[in-house]
Amino acid sequence: METPPHKTASAGEAQIPLWQSIQNDLMDRIRRDEFDESFPGEFALADEYSVSRATIRTALGPLRRAGLISAQRGRPSALVNVKDEQRFGPVYSLFAAVENAGMTQRSEVETADLRTSPAAAARLGLDPAERLVYISRTRYADEETIAVDKVWLPASKAAAVLDADLTHTALYSVLSQLCNITLSGGSETLHAITTDADQSQQLSCPVGTAAFFIERVGLALGEPVEWRETLIRGDRFTVTTSYPPVVSAVQQR
Repeated sequence: METPPHKTASAGEAQIPLWQSIQNDLMDRIRRDEFDESFPGEFALADEYSVSRATIRTALGPLRRAGLISAQRGRPSALVNVKDEQRFGPVYSLFAAVENAGMTQRSEVETADLRTSPAAAARLGLDPAERLVYISRTRYADEETIAVDKVWLPASKAAAVLDADLTHTALYSVLSQLCNITLSGGSETLHAITTDADQSQQLSCPVGTAAFFIERVGLALGEPVEWRETLIRGDRFTVTTSYPPVVSAVQQR
């Protein structure tokens, strides 16, 4: 079996399909900014990895569907919006949006443990008794509360997250570094609401403040790996959508 030249397969990876091994290697190279100037074509990658063009197409398919690599007929592939914190909508980009606005993003973790939740397990397509990583955080822009969120992850894949310091880092970066999980897509529903008394207390704002309630399922290679519920202040956060990327912004007051 051929092995990508940039990666030595370990015993635990022996059953990984060749295309997936190549895809994982390409993701590692993207994260190392190897393709900042240009992204190689299918023929060049097939030659580099000593595999067929069909194998390369299979490896690139999920990256193209996730919007990470462009896929336009008659044009060479190119990286699109590769920075993790900017790729998947308002929750995903919150950390970077706060920092890019010239403020410091800080998280206060209220809960980080293993537990069961039949409702969250259902969202992840898991058995109701499956153990999950549960993280509850309050998030700040400088010293002002901007959001509270609750995240459930499969413990079988993401238990290492519990050892991480989430005070000043993006959860998705931790998932990538500690668990080898890189989100490649997902779906989310954004509800426009006004805060009730409990929500206002959580967000440190007056009752009736405009807010967003966001529900998200995050996918890695097509499999659900994250269920997230986020309550975010609408007077501190705006959502600007463009195509294909999705960009979010924090209002600096």
